[in-house]
Amino acid sequence: MTFASEMKLAFPLLLASLFCGCKPDPEGEDLSKLFYESITKHEEIVFKDSSNLGANRDGSILTLHFFPNSTARLYTWGNGFSNYSGTYAFTGHNGIELSLDDQSWPRLRLTREDDLFVLERQDGIKSLTNSYIHTDRENGVRTIVDDGDIYPEARPLIFPLIQRIEEAEPGRNGD
Repeated sequence: MTFASEMKLAFPLLLASLFCGCKPDPEGEDLSKLFYESITKHEEIVFKDSSNLGANRDGSILTLHFFPNSTARLYTWGNGFSNYSGTYAFTGHNGIELSLDDQSWPRLRLTREDDLFVLERQDGIKSLTNSYIHTDRENGVRTIVDDGDIYPEARPLIFPLIQRIEEAEPGRNGD
């Protein structure tokens, strides 16, 4: 095959790839810088679960809040209300590790969907089970159990966590 004929074949493929609307491979893009820029600008990024079975006004049973100083806070609504504080750290390939009081969370991966950040489990599982660390007050034995505030029917539907967009309050930004 000549160079000219190879180019004739390659050109339509190049055009097709430009116009197909394909997104770049999200695993190849480092999102931590974009995340930090956004969190610095907005002072907080909030994620909500995907269950739509929660008692919160947006249907979430849990929200995960990230702050610029690498701190995080988890709120759960359901059979009760709980909140946990801790920290987060980025790991390689858009990974995020959470260290929350009395919580044992799986490793997460940050992705993007349109203009929203999305958190999913690195292992691809959609559920959140065995996340609460119970410490027996009498003997100090620690066991990992399901969080009692999360409805059992919601546990398999927690992930992915989708960035929640806060609605503007009347009177803000000069309105």
